[in-house]
Amino acid sequence: MTPPAPSATSDASTTADAVHLDGVRPADPPTLLLPGFWQGGCPVDFRWVRETGVDVVVDLADAGTYAPDGATDGLAYVKCALVDGDDVDVPLVTGLASLVAGLLREGRAVLLHCTFGRNRSGLVATLVVREALGLTGAEALAHVQSRRRETVNNAAFADWLRALPAPGATAGAGRPV
Repeated sequence: MTPPAPSATSDASTTADAVHLDGVRPADPPTLLLPGFWQGGCPVDFRWVRETGVDVVVDLADAGTYAPDGATDGLAYVKCALVDGDDVDVPLVTGLASLVAGLLREGRAVLLHCTFGRNRSGLVATLVVREALGLTGAEALAHVQSRRRETVNNAAFADWLRALPAPGATAGAGRPV
């Protein structure tokens, strides 16, 4: 079972704010998964982002959560709120992973984050690793989980990822994946 999403309030929170939910451990600092590719959660330390050389931030946190005014100046910033639930929006998450993998191939440095830095960012991060290294979903998930604790603890996400062949392999209907 996955933890509930943070409660919405009338005031939008920022990705620079820590998120606290009873029974849920706060996000760990960003983890380097591949050269130039980090996975993290909130709070996002935009000073660290710049000092590390990250020039692209992909924000998968809740729809009402945004970077503080001015925090992304000079950075490429992509906001795409994902839901941590039982369903995988395959076209959306594979498109995001292709975008990030392409940015990495271009030499860009990317921070991918969600609220707690575990499930939503872990799902997309695993797909990026799969594409970048040509691994099966199970191999890519093992790579990510060996570097970032408690990532992709959503069983539906993990099961879906484990079933993926390596990129370019054919799936059951003979279509490339």
